[in-house]
Amino acid sequence: MKRLPFLLIGALASVALHAATPEECASTVVVYNVNSPDGKGLADFYCKARGIDPSHQIPLLTSTNEEITRSDYDLTLAGPLRDLFVSKGYWSVTRDMMNRPIIVASSVRYVALIRGIPLKIKECGDYPGDAKIQPAPVGSCNAASVDSELSVLGLFTPQISGVLNNPVCNNAARSVFNPQPPPSLLFVGRLDAPTVDAVKTMVLNGIQAEKEGLWGWGYIDLRSISDAGYVQGDRWIKSAGAAMRRYGIPVITDDLPDTYQTGFPITDAAAYYGWYAESIDGPFADPFFRFVPGAVAAHLHSFSATTLHEPNKGWAGPLILHGASASVGNVYEPFLAFTTDFGTMASTLLSGANLAESYYAAQPVLSWMSILVGDPLYRPYACFVSEDSTSPSKSVWTDYRRIVLAHGGNVLDAADDLKARAEQGGQSLYLEALGNAQMDEGKLTDAEASFRRASELSKQQVVQFRLLLETSRCLEKEGSADKGAALLRQGLIRFNSSAQRGLLLAWISRLDPIKPAVEKSKS
Repeated sequence: MKRLPFLLIGALASVALHAATPEECASTVVVYNVNSPDGKGLADFYCKARGIDPSHQIPLLTSTNEEITRSDYDLTLAGPLRDLFVSKGYWSVTRDMMNRPIIVASSVRYVALIRGIPLKIKECGDYPGDAKIQPAPVGSCNAASVDSELSVLGLFTPQISGVLNNPVCNNAARSVFNPQPPPSLLFVGRLDAPTVDAVKTMVLNGIQAEKEGLWGWGYIDLRSISDAGYVQGDRWIKSAGAAMRRYGIPVITDDLPDTYQTGFPITDAAAYYGWYAESIDGPFADPFFRFVPGAVAAHLHSFSATTLHEPNKGWAGPLILHGASASVGNVYEPFLAFTTDFGTMASTLLSGANLAESYYAAQPVLSWMSILVGDPLYRPYACFVSEDSTSPSKSVWTDYRRIVLAHGGNVLDAADDLKARAEQGGQSLYLEALGNAQMDEGKLTDAEASFRRASELSKQQVVQFRLLLETSRCLEKEGSADKGAALLRQGLIRFNSSAQRGLLLAWISRLDPIKPAVEKSKS
């Protein structure tokens, strides 16, 4: 087994463990697989990091495969956990008039599944007691994620096909919201990743962010799709971007149909919400790319979490491997309406809620395909609750946030102050963030001016390259694609790494497809 890097060992001793409340820690159980060589060690590590009583660890003997059968789930996971919850007094159980068990009180809310616990339950036929009462294809499907099934473990239901409504979901599609979870509902988070060290780093980075703040850019990646069956995904991601802006996080938007392309400069990434590629790609797949410690990163795709143990397959596992501390995903085809609403999740996180509370507020159905990857008690924006527009600025990130909050979270209303601060400190971030907000609101002339001035102020070549792309995109939206292409051709002189050149040529081809074809024929 690989050892935890020395620096992380020191971090564990020095980081203040304060964001998770004593009540949350006391209501958390940690489930690990005795058959996994790293299970017990990771469970001990997490309990120490979070201050959870080691007696709250639950060892299970189950398969080490990520995919298991329904009988494996019943015999080695669901059955033993139900028995333990009752025998340890975690659940108070009574019976209804038909002698069915009902949970009337629970001392457990959070379940942390440790790497080594199976991930998904494959489809099965002729399951005893299964009432297939919903229309196909959803009602007849009984495959699910282990995590989602464990969320409703306390229902003692024999029905495994179809979906169950999540009573605490608070997304825009729900007309009724119950903020108080029923005692039978469990909030499940998974401490899992392609490597053991990545799991440990995920936990420690989250605790560090709770203490020091999660500062950096928020990146959103839209498809600009109008198809009625898919437009909901874009709305969720736009909503996540709008929420970050309201809370004073600078946001960069990619609204081209493709995902962020290879070579696009992703710097200081503290949050990412996007779609739609089956496996991690673009700048996120660069082996040297890393998120800001504690980052929240999620990519919407039907099979984004079909495995968590391969470094380049899907998104949830690879995003954690690249430094994120929180992600979500789907183990099988979930259908868009049953996936996690990124807008609700981002808004709930930003309000100060922990990761599990935010995920369950945003996940419409249970006993289905979704999972939450990360420490369920992690509170990414813990420091936001205590900071306001009058707090002293500690960095350009906190100063930007202070200015935006002073204008009620409206970036456009803060334009004059952002421009003044950019000139005063010679910092391009204020204007780049403003330009992105202006471009997203259709204020294209203003956005172009903001990007051009930001480029003059910037001292970092990687930021200058991104500003060149943003200015070109603004010109394209203004109807001046030829000017945008000409600007990019000028950039070929300055930005000549293979990744930069490849991206510039791809954008030039999109903006001016005829001229590159002519130039190619001449060569």
